[in-house]
Amino acid sequence: MRIHALEAFILSEERVRLASVGLGSWAHVLAEAAQRGDRIDLVNCYSRSEESRAVFRQAYGVPRASGSLDALLSDSEIEGVVVTTPNDIHEPIILECLDAGVPVFTEKPIADTLTSAASVARAVDASGVLFAVGHSARRLGGHRVMKRWIDEGRLGGVSMAECNFTTARGLSLTDDSWRFYTEKSPGGSLIQLGVHHADTLQYLLGPVQAVSGHVRRLHTPAEVPDTTMSVLEFESGALAYLGAGWASPGVYQLRLQGTEANLFYDLDLGNWSKSHLLDEASTLESRHRDGRQAIEIPHTDMFREELEEFAWAIRGQGTIEVGADEAIRALAVVEAAIESSRRRGQAIELDPLIAAARV
Repeated sequence: MRIHALEAFILSEERVRLASVGLGSWAHVLAEAAQRGDRIDLVNCYSRSEESRAVFRQAYGVPRASGSLDALLSDSEIEGVVVTTPNDIHEPIILECLDAGVPVFTEKPIADTLTSAASVARAVDASGVLFAVGHSARRLGGHRVMKRWIDEGRLGGVSMAECNFTTARGLSLTDDSWRFYTEKSPGGSLIQLGVHHADTLQYLLGPVQAVSGHVRRLHTPAEVPDTTMSVLEFESGALAYLGAGWASPGVYQLRLQGTEANLFYDLDLGNWSKSHLLDEASTLESRHRDGRQAIEIPHTDMFREELEEFAWAIRGQGTIEVGADEAIRALAVVEAAIESSRRRGQAIELDPLIAAARV
């Protein structure tokens, strides 16, 4: 018993060895986040581009790179992979990793369609392999405060939420980007940005029952929409407005309105990729009948935290907050809004949509 206990202790003290799959800009954001802590070592990486592999290795001191996914998965040292490929190839990459028995952390959304997401969920269930999705925004300091206030009853009964996530990215999209195409990025700004709020709102207020949406392409040269508005109906009866756009300077806000108080959160979007700096210039304010008050935002580092949670879970020392089920419900909000827009705003129920995808 003493030997087993000692081995377990030594294992718990060692860094968890991860590999990066897909080496675009977001792989660099997550690599920097992992290296802000002392829990993770990046030991391998894979991209189809030899140049990308060389740049990534040099930037983060990764000891080796693989020329194929098969080669990477045959590396006996890696304990898990971090997938940051384009959305439309999440499914085949995740399935191959799960089939090899390798734990997977994938950047949000879980996939580009609910059908693909359901395929991933089935594979996760069948394999029993650890799986996590990077819906990081719920980890922001302001959102953690909001959750605590709701749970403690300090807001009273929440009846309404309003949120928006907008950047100007759609104005500069070109046809060499996968985000340019509807087939690869359905919903445009909604699946890339709005899906964050779709997860966070359900973290705060519970499951969404139905969505009414309007999706428009107004200013972007790309195929995808750059202006979206959705109304979410929650099982609790609460309502939320969710806006997501790609055609104006950056906005990230979430507001909750309750019978006892309101909370207004305005994020410093300029530091989105450097999540350890986000809280410094962000604001959270409570509003009561007798006035308003600034609320201190606890310091968080959402990208580092989600990766370290994954690492702890690999070692059996923690659990995953966002898995396949939570990610599917966030993606279902996106698909429901797109389908609703096709039907001129008709409300689309989420559960039948998810059930059809699972079949």
